[in-house]
Amino acid sequence: MYLEPIPADDVIEILRKAEEIFRNEKNILDIHGEEIFFIGDIHGDLITATKIFELTQKTKAKFVFLGDYVDRGRYSTEVTIGLLRLKINEPERILMLRGNHETTLANEVYGFLNELRIKYPTYSQILYGEFNKTFAQMPIAAIVNNEILCMHGGIPKDATLSDIAKIPKGDVEGTYPILLQVLWNDPEETIEYYAPSYRGPGIYLFGEKAFQQFMNNENLRIMIRAHTYIPQGAKWYFKKKLLSIFSPTEYVGNILQPKIAKLTRDKLVIIDLQKL
Repeated sequence: MYLEPIPADDVIEILRKAEEIFRNEKNILDIHGEEIFFIGDIHGDLITATKIFELTQKTKAKFVFLGDYVDRGRYSTEVTIGLLRLKINEPERILMLRGNHETTLANEVYGFLNELRIKYPTYSQILYGEFNKTFAQMPIAAIVNNEILCMHGGIPKDATLSDIAKIPKGDVEGTYPILLQVLWNDPEETIEYYAPSYRGPGIYLFGEKAFQQFMNNENLRIMIRAHTYIPQGAKWYFKKKLLSIFSPTEYVGNILQPKIAKLTRDKLVIIDLQKL
């Protein structure tokens, strides 16, 4: 499929409007609602994005996007700008968290920068800078109805929600130590507390005891996150206390079974995106 590139001036205008909205949001969003959808990684997948765009028009529910809008897929620009348009139009209903690919640490090498070079050969570096300035203002966690913790990656070692709240915005690389962990850490059933991650230095795997200790200390019940490649689209960890969701229809040449989650009156259900 070929899409005519969005004019560069329009892209910059949307990015700057969204950046201002994100700048005024806290690192940890406080979200309340009776009907809330949770969307995992999209990674430039236009099929998934189109289904989500259509869903936002069919309901007045809130939407929490868990990050990773860019890289891997062919339509990172269109997906991200489409979501940001929704955010600008309804900032209280469309909530967007930062993922690890909304950092130069990842998106310089996993496809997004190259996409901009192809679609905008004259303006690629300018647009790349504008995108990452906007990403660097995004919130990085959310608490839903006082009991559900949302973030892209996972809980940080030796840090609290208070520490997360104090992370300075504006880090385009995404290498501030606690931020790095929130965006990159993963759950692991085979360990109890923390272990070094295969993803790189400063990143950790966290086990059930570490997870439950963090949740108890913060008086939280469930966590919803994204980040992990899950072909079947969703996976529960830690006795169904942590839900990981993955929402692209196609990912690096593989056709997946994308899922999203929906909270209705304290009931959390997994939804097959292909059946929407």
